[in-house]
Amino acid sequence: MAGLSASALAIGWLSGGSALAQTAVQQLPTVEVEGEGQSPAVGPIGGKMPAPKTLHQPTQSITVIDRKEIETTNPTSLLDILQDVPGVSIARAGGIGGQIYLRGFSSNNWRSPMYVDGDRFRGRNTLQLNYFAPEELERVEVIRGPASVIYGSEAMTGLVNVITRRPPVDPFGPWRITHGGFSAGFSSVDKGFSTYEWAQAAGQGFDVLGGVSYRKGGNYDTPSGPALNSDYESVGGNLRVGWSPTRNQRFELALRSYWEEDGRAGGVGGAPGWPTRTVRQQPNQVQMAKLSYAGDFTDQLVQHVEASFYANYYDTKLATVSTSSTTITQQVSHVSGPLVIGGRAQGVIPWEPGPWGLLKTTFGVDGFQEWRPGSTAWSSTTRLSTGVVTYSPETQSGPDSTQANAGAFMLHEWTPLNLLTLSAGGRFDWFNTTSELYPLSSTIKPAAVAALRANSDVTETAPTGSIGATIHVTPILDLLATVGTSYRYPTNSELFAISSTSIPNPELKPEEGVTWEGGFRLNFANATFKATAFESRYRNFLQSVYVTYDGSTFTQTQNVANATVQGVEAEWRWQVTPAFNLSGNVAQLRATNTDTDAPLPYIAPWKGRVAVQYAPPGAGYSVMAAVDWAAAKTRIDASQEYPTGAYAVPSLYASFDLGRLISRDLGDTKLHLGLQNIFDTSYVSASTYATRSYAESMYNPLLEPGRNFTARLVHSF
Repeated sequence: MAGLSASALAIGWLSGGSALAQTAVQQLPTVEVEGEGQSPAVGPIGGKMPAPKTLHQPTQSITVIDRKEIETTNPTSLLDILQDVPGVSIARAGGIGGQIYLRGFSSNNWRSPMYVDGDRFRGRNTLQLNYFAPEELERVEVIRGPASVIYGSEAMTGLVNVITRRPPVDPFGPWRITHGGFSAGFSSVDKGFSTYEWAQAAGQGFDVLGGVSYRKGGNYDTPSGPALNSDYESVGGNLRVGWSPTRNQRFELALRSYWEEDGRAGGVGGAPGWPTRTVRQQPNQVQMAKLSYAGDFTDQLVQHVEASFYANYYDTKLATVSTSSTTITQQVSHVSGPLVIGGRAQGVIPWEPGPWGLLKTTFGVDGFQEWRPGSTAWSSTTRLSTGVVTYSPETQSGPDSTQANAGAFMLHEWTPLNLLTLSAGGRFDWFNTTSELYPLSSTIKPAAVAALRANSDVTETAPTGSIGATIHVTPILDLLATVGTSYRYPTNSELFAISSTSIPNPELKPEEGVTWEGGFRLNFANATFKATAFESRYRNFLQSVYVTYDGSTFTQTQNVANATVQGVEAEWRWQVTPAFNLSGNVAQLRATNTDTDAPLPYIAPWKGRVAVQYAPPGAGYSVMAAVDWAAAKTRIDASQEYPTGAYAVPSLYASFDLGRLISRDLGDTKLHLGLQNIFDTSYVSASTYATRSYAESMYNPLLEPGRNFTARLVHSF
């Protein structure tokens, strides 16, 4: 690897039990030779789990889903990729849409942010998982546990970092087409079709990568019939232009645009579903631009530097039709923006080894500025008895607001002895939130307007910290322990949003948390096993509650409670023979409002996956059987959710290298087949949102898809 000094190599040497040291080395930008670094998509997955490249603390629990696994299981959406991660459960809303619950809390509630290629992706917390077709992704990394020390507010329970595809290329030499390919897939459960085409060229120090994705599916089938209003259609395009003035430095401009239309059959915003409530995004769009740099500097104090600057703009029209026995009401909301600009810069100092042992320091700054225009809305109401239609003109339904954040962090990893690695990190954040008063001043009492005016420009700060230890008991066994603090600053929508059913609360305080974790990791030559137990305690917990205002009932976000979340997570891989592989994971959660001793809603108590793969090395094919299972959810908040039953859902997957099995003329052509939910089992995710004021149905809570046959043909050159 070009540009690595002796001290950096020393850091890599100690990484047998140190994930952060591995991360430091992996983050260094390298120029890969064409064809290298591409693990075959057909073959044994091995006994070693992929190592994370996302910056993290060495004791944190992280799961990596790499390109090989994504191709093997042929998922329809990012939601499908994440549902097999321990500690993660999904809350489906439609064919491609929904949220995840990470260690007990929904991504819809701003406690588990999403990152794209290491940069914060903020602006559409209910829709952020929709924007990425699986064919566009190289890997997905899920950090579980508080990540506020490095990633700031909202990373209370962890985060998801989506890493987009970057085929290896050497930008030097003559200009030429280096890589390209296409894929086409089919899914029977929704009669869906998806395709992705891409090409890459390089030379004279430059490289260019471009791709286009398309997905379309109808209403998906459940064992009880089709889930109406779960259809989707999306188009996305991306372009990446890189320049490497030397082999140790790289500049990159990345552009991405995405458009989609889809329906919410149930779940958040869609419950209780058809025929009472129909919700569609028509359309939902995002434009993204990013300029980044990475470089190595041999024999300098700071030997690795990364920096990025990005801008994202969102635009969504949300159409909702609500039906009662007397009226049909249609409401259309136009959520223009936000425009979010931000960036991140970090450096790595691998200190020269000395009598004190080995020490590495990672430090950096990050921040964002968000401009959120007030939404506009119009509506119509039809009275069924008379046929009279009443229209409400389009008006601004919420105030213009902004939120800015700047943070600085530092993380140290110290190995005083070969048997011990210590880590310590700290971060300081500054927040500023502003809001206009219009249209709040025209809809609420003067006394409330005065309170809003007094809090319409608020500045807050928050420190966070974490310490951890890794004890290398033997070359096989590592013991891990950490304690860290976290926080979540209220969003501008929580502080100032207003609607016909909700009122603002500008006096909210940040949520705060502290998490204790302990676990172990076993590293055998052909197997890996890691397990973590944790307890998180939160105070000033933000929840939406019912309040009476001016004689009417509204919802309002308030700091209402303290909460505790406890859990256990484990995952493993074992290459039993060169051809047979076993893998799996399991997670258990228990979450409680400690003020009332009531359970927090939508918690999956036990959930897991077991899989066996047969893939003879060099044979050109692989077969895998997997069972996804969950225990019954009976410990519930009866005011918000229904119990869910236990389930065990088996699936089969097969991959074939056609260039090896049929003809070399086919080159790198692979066929991936799947049969999911073989027995057409009727089941519901424990985390799927429901409305208790309506009866249970296939939409409330929303049933998962039934039996599904998938096929995907992938060709690369």
